Amino acid sequence: MKTHRMALLVVARQMTLETRQMLALAAGLTRLGHEVDLIVPQAHEELIEGLAHGVRLVELGVHSELTGVLALTRYLARHRPCVLMSSGLEANLNALKARRLDRWRVPVIAHHAVTPASELVAAGSKARGLRRRMALKYPHAALVLVESDEAGCQARHEGGIEAARVVTLPLAPDEETGALSEHQLMQCLSLMLSAAEVEGASPFSSQSWQVSSGEAAASLAQPSSSLDTSGVVSRQAISADTGASAPLMSSANLQAELANSGARE
Repeated sequence: MKTHRMALLVVARQMTLETRQMLALAAGLTRLGHEVDLIVPQAHEELIEGLAHGVRLVELGVHSELTGVLALTRYLARHRPCVLMSSGLEANLNALKARRLDRWRVPVIAHHAVTPASELVAAGSKARGLRRRMALKYPHAALVLVESDEAGCQARHEGGIEAARVVTLPLAPDEETGALSEHQLMQCLSLMLSAAEVEGASPFSSQSWQVSSGEAAASLAQPSSSLDTSGVVSRQAISADTGASAPLMSSANLQAELANSGARE
């Protein structure tokens, strides 16, 4: 099987459900031989301890949404993953904005580990602005991946995205092993490759990819031993500005574009 570079984004500063699911997904994809970058604003100790061998940790090193989006845009331009999967409302909105600044080159899968409604409630006074941003940005997602049909209905309502691009696939890892089942992993991989339009990937649809929580739990399997495909210490963080150069707007132009898009929101 051909290997691909894939990127996963979480922005939580602590160990959340989104972080645990993306750690489990990163470990599984790496075990299958893919190159996986786990992107975070800043790494915390618990996240580093949970990082599987072979997964590359990319710290954006930022403290605000503005600088985070700019750093993520530079990462996409220079490392060019075939797909970026973000988890959580804030991460999803940042990923979709960075995709726009990167001129739509990298497809984005927006993932919700909890219902969008619960994230909006937790946002308090910011909920109205987040709803508006969802309506503007979610239609540009290649897929919206959710844990339940209820979350899917909320994503369609708040994000204005058609049902065919909202997919229910529970990604809760096994409580004992912390790993995804082979069933969960292979379905998620197929969706990611389809979103990236990789030749030979199975096409997705909202009907063919419905997976109940019971099915996912029943199919949980013991994980295979980890493979360190990097040949280096896998927990070493890298800067988002390293790597081969690629055509990219200057920082001034990026900030101007970001300010313009913010005004439109």
